[in-house]
Amino acid sequence: MEKTTISNLVSLSKPISLPAASKEIVKKKNALLIIPDSGKKILLFPTNSSQVVKISLELRSKGLSPLFFNEVGRITKGELGVEILYTSGLCFAEEKCVWDGFFEEASKFKNAEEIKKKFESIDGVNSVEIEFIKL
Repeated sequence: MEKTTISNLVSLSKPISLPAASKEIVKKKNALLIIPDSGKKILLFPTNSSQVVKISLELRSKGLSPLFFNEVGRITKGELGVEILYTSGLCFAEEKCVWDGFFEEASKFKNAEEIKKKFESIDGVNSVEIEFIKL
């Protein structure tokens, strides 16, 4: 049978290393590690970048709309010319929503204050944080 995934059971009480077979498939030198608040999963996104940019947006309730995603795409792909490595969005009942986007091309985020203003201009965005995650 043809294999479609690689799986290993690992101990979390010591450093985790990837099996050799995965290194042959991935062919990237680094990975973005994401652990959601629930702690129920650990995500790795292969990248050759040594720095990743995280943009966190807090939105009013029901802010994760098609219009919101169109505007994020307009800014990231259209104006900045960057591809999204990973995104996550979550709404908390009737209170607020949070969206996180991770991007590989940190050099395109040099003018962080100007980029922050672009995201703040999206309807429904209450606050913006930009974080540079380094290896």
